[in-house]
Amino acid sequence: MTGPAECAKRLIDAYNRQDFEGLRALIVEDLDFAHFNRGFALNKRDELIATLEAFVSDYMTERHFEPAERITEHGDMVVLESWYVGTTKVDLPGFGAAGESFRLKFCSVMRFNDEGLLVEWKDYG
Repeated sequence: MTGPAECAKRLIDAYNRQDFEGLRALIVEDLDFAHFNRGFALNKRDELIATLEAFVSDYMTERHFEPAERITEHGDMVVLESWYVGTTKVDLPGFGAAGESFRLKFCSVMRFNDEGLLVEWKDYG
């Protein structure tokens, strides 16, 4: 397996490019995903992809993760500390009013299987 930090960088790159098919290929079907302080959890890859697509089409004119400020790797897990930035299309609690730019500090904890596929993703921030 490629190290989890490299796997996470590939995943974030696909996310930033809005390459949803590429993301789908990097994630197992039965995913353990939660964004704790946004109050939602998902357990299917296709649910996550649909949510990410909706953010692009319905909620944000632009969004991306800046390069991680800190990457901590242990076994099959990686922790990324990075800024999530973008501009809202609509009023979005926790992000801003329509048309406002935001910059939020995120901590993402990701776990990958032996094939380098994402099996768990927990976001805080």
